Amino acid sequence: MENARLLDARLRKIIGEVSDRTGREIKGNLLQELEAAVNAAIEKHFQKETVRILALLKSTIEKF
Repeated sequence: MENARLLDARLRKIIGEVSDRTGREIKGNLLQELEAAVNAAIEKHFQKETVRILALLKSTIEKF
């Protein structure tokens, strides 16, 4: 009976460690995906703003 309890405790510890590691890996992957998505959105925004500013500059120069 004592062996069964020790085995159960060891299995619970192993399962907990595996779950913790898997959880950290999933969080890490999600953070990397989020970072990539945010960077892509920022880059797209900067490109649009650059085009807008250049268009305004061109329009201003044409008015002179």
